[in-house]
Parts: sequence; structure tokens; C-alpha cells
Amino acid sequence: MQQTESQVEIIVVDDASVDATVQVVQQYKCDRLQLLVNDCNQGPSYSRNRGIAAARGEWIALLDSDDWFAPERIEKLLQVALAEDADVVADDLYLIANRAKQPWGTRFSAPLGFGWRRPKFQGVTQIDAIDFIEMDLGVVKPIFKRSFLVHHNLSFDDNLRYGEDFQFYLKALICGAKFIIDSQPYYFYCSRPGSLITDYLTCQQQMYADVDRFLQADAVHKNFALTRSLTRRYEIVGTHLSISLAYNQLKAVFKSEKLFAALAKIITNPQIIVLSVLHIIRNLIQRAAPLWVALSRQSKKISLNRI
Repeated sequence: MQQTESQVEIIVVDDASVDATVQVVQQYKCDRLQLLVNDCNQGPSYSRNRGIAAARGEWIALLDSDDWFAPERIEKLLQVALAEDADVVADDLYLIANRAKQPWGTRFSAPLGFGWRRPKFQGVTQIDAIDFIEMDLGVVKPIFKRSFLVHHNLSFDDNLRYGEDFQFYLKALICGAKFIIDSQPYYFYCSRPGSLITDYLTCQQQMYADVDRFLQADAVHKNFALTRSLTRRYEIVGTHLSISLAYNQLKAVFKSEKLFAALAKIITNPQIIVLSVLHIIRNLIQRAAPLWVALSRQSKKISLNRI
């Protein structure tokens, strides 16, 4: 409500939450505010689709419940959208831990996730599907031209609770969306215990299956470069998934067997040990990422003003 762009409608979709979201939203008396409440928990894809269907503005901006916009975000991205005649415009994201006073970094400066090309955007840049996959940009939060979504009948997959953004953005690019990146961060992406992405194994399983479905699509088969990039992502996600499954298997063995019986079972399958060690190393690297990024760049104060 504090966006510098005043022509904004706000649609809150409550996904059968157990907190006071509905009561808090109802306290605001604003003609631009609309509250939609799901009868039961439907997941992020269904809720996004419901909000988009109710929207009447020219542009769609998605905001997750943990996160917030810088006050000038919508105005800045709309300026880029109009100047570039774009269908989709995304900015960098500030990465901030729950209850932290300052972001620890930005998405474009953070470790790469499932990507293998580091984003090196300066100013305004157009990307294609290959860039999007190889830089693993599924976490960005673009604004979309609503007419483009309607024309191509694009929606989120209601069956997905993880990786739904990556799938949606890639479908838009395959449909020919002009996708623009603004290297400035205006979105604050908050991570906290209990957020959806904490179920890392299920997330990897859904992402692995989703990439496999993309690889079967006719539009992908006709594009060698796209097939090559998706195949590499499939292999990378598959490797991460194997590591996570091995670690879970190791934990299950120790929970279900006595110590010596568990050790005997593990000795016969040393691959579990190797993959479990890789899992531990990967988690340590992820936990150390905020410190690594902070040490590699000059510290500066960022305003945490919310919308």
C-alpha cells in the first residue's frame, strides 16, 4: 500500500491459513484491496491462479507471504516494462534471513543452486530460455503482462507445490515472452524455518519430474540448445536428489536397526556413506553462503521499508 505507483490493486489470497491473516486484512478499509479465502489449503499454484484470475490490472506482480517489496519496486519495473516493450520483467532479490536487520546478499551474487552460469547482469538485459535455465532464475519474482498470460492461456500447475515458478516462467519463455532482467534488487526474499522450501527432498523430486516432463514436450524436442540445457539441469537435479535420498536412507537405517546391524548393512553399500558425506558438505556450504557473500562484497546498509 506504500508503493510509489498509486494505480495498484491488491489481491490477498489466504490459503486456509491458521494465523490471523484474514482478520489483519479485514482491518484495512481500502477500495483497492480484495481478500480471497480458500476453503482448504490448496498450495501456492492454486492460490496464484486464483489471484491472477481475479486481477483486472494490466500487469501481475506476485508477492509471497514471507516477503515484501521496496516501496518503489512496481514503479521501477513498470518503467522498464514500458521502455523495453516487455512481457515479463524481473529484478534481483535481496536475500534476508528471518528477523534479520539486513540482507546477507542478493540472488545474483549468491551460490548458483542448480545453475552453472553465474548471472552477471548490468542494467537492463533480455534473457531467453537458455539463460533462464543455465542461471537457475526460477526464484526471481517477475511482473507479467496480463494480456500475454491470457493470450497464451498460461497458468500455474495446481499439482505443483514446489518448483511451480520455474515451470511457469519457462513456459512463458517457450511461448515467446520478451523477458527482461533489471539488475537492481527491489524484492526482499525472506527465508525462515518452516517455509515451503525446507522440505528439500520433496522439492527435488518434484523438480526432477518436472524437468523430465519438459524434455518430453514437442516444443523442446525442436530446439537442440534448449534440450541440451534442460538435459544438463536434469542431470544436476538428479545428482542432488541421489545425495538427499542416500542421506535419508542412512538415517532410516540407524533409526530402524541396532548400531552393529546398521553398520553391517552400511558397509555392504559404501555408496550411501559417500553420498551422505556429500549431503553434509552441501548443507554446510549452503549454511555458510550468507557469510561467504558478506565477506566477498563491501557491506552497505539497505532500507528495509516494506510495501
